[in-house]
Amino acid sequence: MGALDLPSQAVCIETRHAKRLCLRHDDIELPSCIDSTRLQLQLSQPVQSPAVWHEDDNDGHFNHRPGENLTPRYKILRQMGEGTFGRVLECWDRDAQELVAIKVVRSAEKFREAARIEVNILRTLAENDIRGTGGCVQIKDWFDYRNHICIVCEKLGPSLFDLLQTNNYHPMSIDLVQEFGRQILNSVAFMHSLRLIHTDLKPENVLLAATEYQNTLNYEAPISNKIKLIDFGSAAYAGGDCFSVVSTRHYRAPEVILGFGWSFPCDIWSVGCILVELCSVFVSLTLFSRVLCTALCLELGCDNIM
Repeated sequence: MGALDLPSQAVCIETRHAKRLCLRHDDIELPSCIDSTRLQLQLSQPVQSPAVWHEDDNDGHFNHRPGENLTPRYKILRQMGEGTFGRVLECWDRDAQELVAIKVVRSAEKFREAARIEVNILRTLAENDIRGTGGCVQIKDWFDYRNHICIVCEKLGPSLFDLLQTNNYHPMSIDLVQEFGRQILNSVAFMHSLRLIHTDLKPENVLLAATEYQNTLNYEAPISNKIKLIDFGSAAYAGGDCFSVVSTRHYRAPEVILGFGWSFPCDIWSVGCILVELCSVFVSLTLFSRVLCTALCLELGCDNIM
């Protein structure tokens, strides 16, 4: 056995108990049958730190810190958002060498079951969108990690709500709103052709494909107008329970609030609310919708105002 001729640096060896043993290369002896040149190349690669265990918070959300691993494949960079369902993390995919968005669902069984349904819906959308023209976010992978279902999707840019915020809620140009409207309706038509109803369309769930803005006449406009729909956690197939309360209140169709039963048209109502909100400097249709439906509910004694 001969000494390994490698640069003088420490080698970290991971033990089964997650403890680390650090040796120097010149302290290591190898059998002559081992290719030291190949080993040198392997040792030159960065050592991946083990995943750190954090207890979930009281609501079952996955706790994490930037820089930690979400499985050896994904490195957590930052938290992009949080909702009732769980948290969305921006991660680096070491295998594909690209950024991804991972939805880490809360550990409670009702959220896990909803996540399984969402995975199936995303797969259905992907399988029927071979040319990539459906305008819905693309699922890349999913896995179960520490009792959290994790859904890996393509990394997109900010939402239309973020775009409104960036511009202090100033109205968008009619041309831009028309382009957004055309794409949203195209995506909705694609979903409806598969008998799927989104049920939660709103500016927060319409994302730009590009992450950068460009200043145009004192307006921060996206460098690309391409958009995609996200968040299919509330999506449902037509013909199921159509009397539950769906949609975010400000984008909720009257038939939902009045308890008349809903179907494909509830998505179209939400699209109309979004488009008016994007281009109007006056009272938006979302507020009008709320006032009108509240008045109707009070008149008819409905319980679905909130």
